[in-house]
Amino acid sequence: MVTRGADGTSPTRRAVRIAVVPLALALLAAGSAGCALGERPSFVDAGVDTSEGSMTGDPAIDPVLVRLDAVGTAIFTAHYTATLTFGGTSTELDVVQNGTATHRSVEIGDVRYLTDGADLTTCVTATQVCTRGIDAAAVSDTGVTPDFAFGALAKRLRRDAVAKIGAATASTMQVDGLTGTCVDVPVSGGSKVYCVLDNGVIARFVGGDVSIEMLTYTSTVDPTLFKNP
Repeated sequence: MVTRGADGTSPTRRAVRIAVVPLALALLAAGSAGCALGERPSFVDAGVDTSEGSMTGDPAIDPVLVRLDAVGTAIFTAHYTATLTFGGTSTELDVVQNGTATHRSVEIGDVRYLTDGADLTTCVTATQVCTRGIDAAAVSDTGVTPDFAFGALAKRLRRDAVAKIGAATASTMQVDGLTGTCVDVPVSGGSKVYCVLDNGVIARFVGGDVSIEMLTYTSTVDPTLFKNP
């Protein structure tokens, strides 16, 4: 004879139900942790080689990638504006490189990222406070990362090359008297546009989250942007 509890269930059935509750809570907690950490990598991301030099085989995309990969030796000063797709908030950007990846300055709003040899510094120009290392979280609300001009957009293009849902289209653009090589990549939810100068300097990016537009460009270095504020 099986003894039943006040709720009419057997001890075995009650034990199963009790065991299910912690399991459900554990699964809920795991799901919440995933959300807290941000967007999970997609299946596309997991199988894409985003390393410098990797090509897609697409005749419209690869010329842009070749140029983007060449930015490490460029000497330039470029001024941009970045505009968030949702909300329309704009941020001024200034990027300077003195012909080597170890001598760069990227200013996003009032945050300046300095690379001087092995020394990496994040400075807030408004407060004139600097800290060692690159604090990318300081500009997380702008839609732009500290390396947007130096590899980040090339990685995005390589991922979009795999995710595209139609043929990529090549074109050109003019900016400050120079010609940019462009590609329009159709993906789910819209198209991405990447434009780059011959020396690898990004000229335009139009994405689902943010648009970046070059306003001015010179093939010289603005030394004031290499100084701590």
